[in-house]
Amino acid sequence: KNMKIVKKYHFYAAHRNKSAGEKCGRLHGHTYHVKVHLDFPKWKKNITILFQEIDEKCERVIKFYDHYLLLYINDPIAKALNDLNEPFHSVLFETSAENLAKNIFEEIKQTGLPISRIELAETESSNIIYESTN
Repeated sequence: KNMKIVKKYHFYAAHRNKSAGEKCGRLHGHTYHVKVHLDFPKWKKNITILFQEIDEKCERVIKFYDHYLLLYINDPIAKALNDLNEPFHSVLFETSAENLAKNIFEEIKQTGLPISRIELAETESSNIIYESTN
């Protein structure tokens, strides 16, 4: 028997993506909505995992992004922000919704949770789905 659990989270973050055209290349922010899909293939009865345990692991990942400016490590304004001692998160990828979804998926996977899919909505009408290929 298979048991699937879906947990929803959100975070607020600013970013810019210079490789995504003029509009997205400007500093701006989003309320990101995240759905984490967990797959428990060997479920037999009772509970698979406490929701609190899922939250503890997922929220640790999500908290890293919440209320931060996310900048690609090679973004030229990163140096200026460092010089001004202004907090932001330097990331190793362009901050597209696709890259954020993939990165958050991998970080949650590293917690040991059996994540099979992540949905990340950057706006009400734009949703990314990233799934495990295993």
